[in-house]
Amino acid sequence: MGEDGKIDPKANDPAARLALVLFNELGGWRSHTRLAKAVGLSRSQLSEYFEGKRAIPREILEKIAMAAGFPVHLLDPLLRDLRSFRAARGWSRAGSVFAGGNAAEILVLVQMATELVLAPLRGAPVLARPVSEDRAVAAELWDRLQECPATERRMLVEELDEYRTWALCELVARESVKAAPNQPWVALELAELALLIAELTPGEPLWSWRLQGFAGAHVSNGRRVCSDLPGAEEAFARAKSLWEAGAAADPGLLNPAWLPRLEASLRREQRRFSEALLRIDEALELEAEGELRGEILLKRSAIFQILGDPERSAAALTEATPLIDPGREPRNAFGLRFNLLVDLCHLDRFAEAESRLNEVRELADRLGGELDLARVDWIAGKINAGLGLASEAEAAFRKARDVFDRRELSWDYAVVSLELALILLEQGRTGETRTLAEELLPIFQAQKVEREALAALQVFYDAAKRETATVELTRRVVKFLYRAQHDPELRFEPEGA
Repeated sequence: MGEDGKIDPKANDPAARLALVLFNELGGWRSHTRLAKAVGLSRSQLSEYFEGKRAIPREILEKIAMAAGFPVHLLDPLLRDLRSFRAARGWSRAGSVFAGGNAAEILVLVQMATELVLAPLRGAPVLARPVSEDRAVAAELWDRLQECPATERRMLVEELDEYRTWALCELVARESVKAAPNQPWVALELAELALLIAELTPGEPLWSWRLQGFAGAHVSNGRRVCSDLPGAEEAFARAKSLWEAGAAADPGLLNPAWLPRLEASLRREQRRFSEALLRIDEALELEAEGELRGEILLKRSAIFQILGDPERSAAALTEATPLIDPGREPRNAFGLRFNLLVDLCHLDRFAEAESRLNEVRELADRLGGELDLARVDWIAGKINAGLGLASEAEAAFRKARDVFDRRELSWDYAVVSLELALILLEQGRTGETRTLAEELLPIFQAQKVEREALAALQVFYDAAKRETATVELTRRVVKFLYRAQHDPELRFEPEGA
């Protein structure tokens, strides 16, 4: 058996054979021949499963469960219960139940399955107070926990009942997501703390599974941002299984959009972009009007940016704009509106971008960060260049470039330098373009950007050094660098390839 509780195809799992006995009874077949015919197997193959001569593949067991009318999402919980039952009965051979026709034992198995299916009807958490109060208490508990080191947090959860609540689990999981962009290891630590809370929170088994599934998906996200993609995949598979198994016990406390939203980020990181977009659509369907919708749309935009599709990225950002309140979330509002200007420039919609520029500049002024202001100068340069205002564009690019140089932001410095080169080349200033290219040498020497980005810069550098760089070549390199920022595995194709 694997760590996630599912059948290991290399193992001959007696619990799986017990499940086979049960499904044979539930389906009313009561013979190998009728069961084999019902599920499209040969009688000899089925007999080998019953007798333990062959391990039962997961897909076969699921197929038989569905034919018997047993909920497949409860298969793993049933197998766990059957293992416990078998251990308690001291059986050495699961097939003996069917072979001996022991009606009493079969009845016990049927009762177990019935109890498992009916448990959700009485498995919802008993709320001692309104949900809003639960969340308010959780906020107070979190205020205490966040002041403690990680080991002390775990100790408090393990020793004190007051820290074992569904609302605190939910809150700590969400704090993990907030920490993910800038503090990945903190994000993972908090997600694991949320999972510990879920495991220790009292309640019916199905509700516990639901809560563990919710927290486990955040553990997967924590592993993802810590660059552990195999670990993230493993954690998500287990989380999804638990989440689905406990679905009927959730009275609507946990937002179901979180799981597809987190899975979309994992699939994006795995470069499984079509799957990521499907999960985004699923999350948006579940979150038609809720708090996560704006953030989910930002995730959709980010995937389209990777795919080099500024039109659909801009559409997602436009839809998200009214959902991100600049008053409450100035940082997210600035990022959204800035990225929308970038997309509009890529679509040559410079007049529309110019009409939105002042709002973005005001947000940057409000945030007060030098880099935010420098990026506004940068996008202002792109807009001016697109509108044919060469001198204004050059001044804005040089201003932003100085900040990026001083702050040693190699990617930003390289891109704004190339966009400045476009202005120079359009005016026939090839000598100045060569000088500008030579100023990129520190990036080559320090290897401060991805290999493929360096390859693209090298192409531009070589051409500029010979004073043969063209506007077309420079634009190709700029376009590549924009996509490579979001997709480091993208390959730069030499001209003519």
